[in-house]
Amino acid sequence: MFRPALVRLIITALVATTALAACSTLDGFQRQVIFRPSKEAGRTPAEFNATFEDVWLTVGRQPEKLHAWWIPAKDGNPAAPAALYLHGAGFGISANLPRIMKLHDEGFAVLAIDYRGFGKSAGSLPSEETAYEDADAAWAELTRRAPQARRYIYGHSLGGAIAIHLAATPAALGAAGLVVESSFTSVREMQQYTAYKWIPLGMVQTQFFDSLAKAPKLCMPTLVMHGSNDYRIPVDVARKLYAAAPEPKRWLLVDGARHIDIPTRYTAQWRAALNDFKALAAKPGVHCAKT
Repeated sequence: MFRPALVRLIITALVATTALAACSTLDGFQRQVIFRPSKEAGRTPAEFNATFEDVWLTVGRQPEKLHAWWIPAKDGNPAAPAALYLHGAGFGISANLPRIMKLHDEGFAVLAIDYRGFGKSAGSLPSEETAYEDADAAWAELTRRAPQARRYIYGHSLGGAIAIHLAATPAALGAAGLVVESSFTSVREMQQYTAYKWIPLGMVQTQFFDSLAKAPKLCMPTLVMHGSNDYRIPVDVARKLYAAAPEPKRWLLVDGARHIDIPTRYTAQWRAALNDFKALAAKPGVHCAKT
């Protein structure tokens, strides 16, 4: 028969193993709910007769390849504004091509990345940590390619949360401004608008994307835009995010716009807001110093 001490040891080991497996499963579940990676990679800027370059970056502790497009400004001016484009949770840069090219039409050079798990990038299921790592690597690449330019961070939906994280770190000190389109405050708040609102997330949460906590730390001009008919993220959530950001900042609510169509269907309003924002970002004294 087993001695009591050995029995206790076996039970403890079984409980620990079960808890570890449960945590691993819950982490994977959260990542699957948040990210819906698509390996679609059929469309490229060539469809718009734009010059572009496939870029490959090495990221992660166990090095993996990250795919991006570098689309120089139309006039080839090295001082033209440059933007890092960070896409949302469900579709990568191939599906986002029309949106990306709207930035290019406005005179931007654009670096657009696919997080790990998307498009041609390595990996299968991203996490909050790996998405932040990918954005950091892409920002360093944009800085290298456009050292003379005013450089902007542009994030849509989940990409807005990734953009806010990047913009709130010392790595983004050289950024001229941050544009957040159709984004949210945090995973915790957004849970109440999903079928998973019954889950006691606070006890098991591994993926946070807490933009609300990071927004007050921003040290650059910020433009927050949202559609009045956004079917994924309520306008009140976006307003709360905007309220948390320090001045200088701008707000654009596009009447009738949904979650994905502000640049492509409401181009005139989007363009006017973007140009006004660029003028704001060019003013002296609008950036604070990080300590």
